[in-house]
Amino acid sequence: MPDSEVDVLYGIGGAPEGVVSAAVIRALDGDMQGRLLPRHEVKGESEENRRLGEQELARCKEMGISAHQVLTLGMMARNDNVIFAATGITSGDLLKGITRQGNIATSETLLIRGKSRTIRRIQSIHYLDRKDTALHQWIL
Repeated sequence: MPDSEVDVLYGIGGAPEGVVSAAVIRALDGDMQGRLLPRHEVKGESEENRRLGEQELARCKEMGISAHQVLTLGMMARNDNVIFAATGITSGDLLKGITRQGNIATSETLLIRGKSRTIRRIQSIHYLDRKDTALHQWIL
């Protein structure tokens, strides 16, 4: 993000999180590398981890990707025609979390369009008593 002091990030997560991260990083003209590691190598040897790890390795092979291979940004997000949206649930470094006062809640959403590199922060006010009546038992 242009107004952030963060220049480098190191993290772990699953393949879906890696692809989503690659899309937003590409939209912001950043760079990223990743590797797919089977579960039993990351979470330790157990019968279940080994079984799941073998399934992950088989999926990699079907996609023509080798485990441990360094994946470049272009391999994970082929172009910048992406739209990324995230709404904060709890407050963090990137987004404010949901707050509530009586029947009014506020939320913050980050919306990034890769093609134009447009970054929008949307602050929303929700009148909870005006939401679908089927939701009232959970939100009021």
